[in-house]
Amino acid sequence: MEKVTKGRSGRKSRPGRTEKTRKRITAHAERVFRERGFRKVTVEELCADLGMSKRTFYRHFPDRDALVVAVVVERIEGYVPALLENLTSAGPVDGILKKHFDLLIHNVLSNVSTQMMVDIQVLMPELWDRIDQFRSGAVSIITELLSRGQEEGSIRPDLDPTVAGKLIQGILTNVAHPRFMADQGLSFDQFITTFKDLLLEGVLVPMDSRVRGNDG
Repeated sequence: MEKVTKGRSGRKSRPGRTEKTRKRITAHAERVFRERGFRKVTVEELCADLGMSKRTFYRHFPDRDALVVAVVVERIEGYVPALLENLTSAGPVDGILKKHFDLLIHNVLSNVSTQMMVDIQVLMPELWDRIDQFRSGAVSIITELLSRGQEEGSIRPDLDPTVAGKLIQGILTNVAHPRFMADQGLSFDQFITTFKDLLLEGVLVPMDSRVRGNDG
């Protein structure tokens, strides 16, 4: 039998219905935050859009900031296991790097706006630090992958992986910086798509060159 629980208001609710309502709130909030950020978005506005009472909202989230965290965790941190699984896999390095960027482009950043990230960085610095720490950790792994790729023959042998890693970190810190990107009118999707092309074109040995090298 499905368990019945009591929400903050004391009313009984079923887990399935509770989860459905929560997902409805986070899905709508994600759309709003993507379009406008969340700085000026109020609980009252979200509830009016959803045709929902504030009592129902507070049964699922204690405040708006808790909703922001839930959206970020589901949209960004929810994909961290898949990103790490790929980065730490034993497959060919060129395939790992391409898949990493594809995951970022098509899953992680597809519904994340620059304004939303600006608001997180300014208003919720602890949450931004969590995101930034993951980015720095990913760069460390990518630096190691570049060394491994040189052994495989897929990464240019004249490349210094340590220097390349520091440059990638510098770009993420100073260019993939929400306020800088907002000032330049750039989206995270535009950044990561272009950065992928620049990085992979710069570090990978062309496939035909690898074939010639193996044949020679």
